[in-house]
Amino acid sequence: MNEGNEFSEQIKPFNFMFVGSGATINEDGEKVKPVAPYNNNPQVAIEQEFIDYNTGNELQGREYWKPLSDVFLDYIDHPEAKFEGDIGVLQRRHLTPTGCVYIGKEANKVEMQELESNTIETYHDIEKIREYVLNLTPAEARKIGIKYRSTLNKLKERVREGYFNMNTKEMRKVLSTKI
Repeated sequence: MNEGNEFSEQIKPFNFMFVGSGATINEDGEKVKPVAPYNNNPQVAIEQEFIDYNTGNELQGREYWKPLSDVFLDYIDHPEAKFEGDIGVLQRRHLTPTGCVYIGKEANKVEMQELESNTIETYHDIEKIREYVLNLTPAEARKIGIKYRSTLNKLKERVREGYFNMNTKEMRKVLSTKI
C-alpha cells in the first residue's frame, strides 16, 4: 500500500487513523471495514476515499460507514449474556468453571489478533498439550512433521520445564493435530 507514495504519505507504525464499523456487505459477503486517514474533523473521513480493511480496495461514500445511531441500537438490542431470560426482571446466570488457563500480561499477544470483532480466540488446555507432547513417540512425531529425534527431545525438555511458547514451529505442528 505504501508503494509509490512519498514518505510523508506512507502508512507507518503508530500512525493515527479512523477505523469504521462497516454498514454494507461487499460482493464476497463480508462487511466493508473502512480505514481512513486521521483528520481532526471526523465528518471529513466519511466523504473521502478510504481503504476496505478486508479487501484492500479503495472505496468512497457514506453508505459504507455505520452511523452512530445504529451502533447505539445494536448495543440496546444485543442479547444479555450475564442473565437468564429475555424480558422483565432477569435472574443472574450461574457459571461453573471447568478449568483455568494462564494468559499472561500480554493477553496472548493481542496485537496478533485480527481487527475483527467477531473472531473467537482459542485457549488451549496446557495440561492436555503437556501430556500429549511428553507421550509422543518418534514415529508419531514424524507423522505430524517433527522429523528429528533431537527436535522432539528439545520440545519435550521445554515442556518439562513448563515453557509453552505456542508460536514455535514445533508447537504449531502439535496444535494442528486433534489433541
